Amino acid sequence: MAGDPIQIKRYPNRRYYARNTSQYVSLQEIEDMVQAGETVEIRDSQSGDDLTRAVLTQIIMERQPEKMSLFPSDMLHFIVRSNDAMSDFLRDYFRHSLTYLDYLQRHSAATPLTQPMHWMKAWLDGIAPKPHTEEKSRRDATASADDELADRIHELEERLRQLEAKKE
Repeated sequence: MAGDPIQIKRYPNRRYYARNTSQYVSLQEIEDMVQAGETVEIRDSQSGDDLTRAVLTQIIMERQPEKMSLFPSDMLHFIVRSNDAMSDFLRDYFRHSLTYLDYLQRHSAATPLTQPMHWMKAWLDGIAPKPHTEEKSRRDATASADDELADRIHELEERLRQLEAKKE
């Protein structure tokens, strides 16, 4: 099924077995899969523990060390020092940031990078999906905003008239 992660088992001898191809794969091949856009899920063959993060981190550390500069030393210190509450905050922050990064990746070629408000809207839409009544809500919000704007313009016009009357 398209979109499902590729299931990989890691055996005690540190060999990786991809179920989709029924073959052993190397870290290089796992890296190639990820770079090709595939999502992998790596589990320990005996305990069933999810090892995906550890293996992807290992790939970055060993095979792409230049990408470690994405994480400033201060941030790494902060992560090491963080308590559970701060760790939860950071986890949520990074997850939400992925929505934003995914949008940029999908639209950066088609959309000029001069429209940050569109990026922010996509990011917010990704973390807070709209209800099924999205179109009606949008129309109601637009009408409400238009009414508020009209009221505000009327109020400002009235103030201008009062100021002009005081001058005369």
